Amino acid sequence: MQYVIISRFDPDKTATLQQGLPAEAFAAIDQATQDGKVLDLAELTGMGVSSELAQVLVDHLSHLTRLRASGGLVSGGPCEGFKHAINVFEADSEQQARDLHDADPLAKYGFFEIDQVYGWKQVF
Repeated sequence: MQYVIISRFDPDKTATLQQGLPAEAFAAIDQATQDGKVLDLAELTGMGVSSELAQVLVDHLSHLTRLRASGGLVSGGPCEGFKHAINVFEADSEQQARDLHDADPLAKYGFFEIDQVYGWKQVF
């Protein structure tokens, strides 16, 4: 079964993320993600991202890349404005979907938390 999880970003943490992520780094992360790659610490810090934030981002993106490769993550990403994110998980139960969400390093570091969960049947 698939579950849609809508997460709510913490405004203070999101502001820190946005301020610490130069446009060049954001664009590079976006492109790498679309290409199925994860930038490493040296690449991110070389674009002006602090080593602490770079580590969080590498952990987050590595986690999601592995989860997608295993079939646990169907799709996902932030909504415009970084107030919410939507992720679609393949899971045996709602609790398993919640656990997959909460295993994300950004959730562990308090950047976002679950707002709503819906069982979902993909038709198209």
